[in-house]
Amino acid sequence: MAIDLHAQPEVDRLELVESVRPRLVSVAGGRDLDAMIDAALDELTPATVTTYLPILVERRVRARLEPLEPPTA
Repeated sequence: MAIDLHAQPEVDRLELVESVRPRLVSVAGGRDLDAMIDAALDELTPATVTTYLPILVERRVRARLEPLEPPTA
């Protein structure tokens, strides 16, 4: 069986967003979380291996949210 190395894997965006959103809701602080997830996913979807895509999307969104969080005293 031959593997087409140039084929793009299909990413079910809705399924990925639904799996990542619950883990980020508590840190989003009212920001447009879906837009941030979509932006991270757009940056990462040229990837050919999508196994860890949910983890990478979550990390990227958390990294964007970190500088926006107010300092705690």
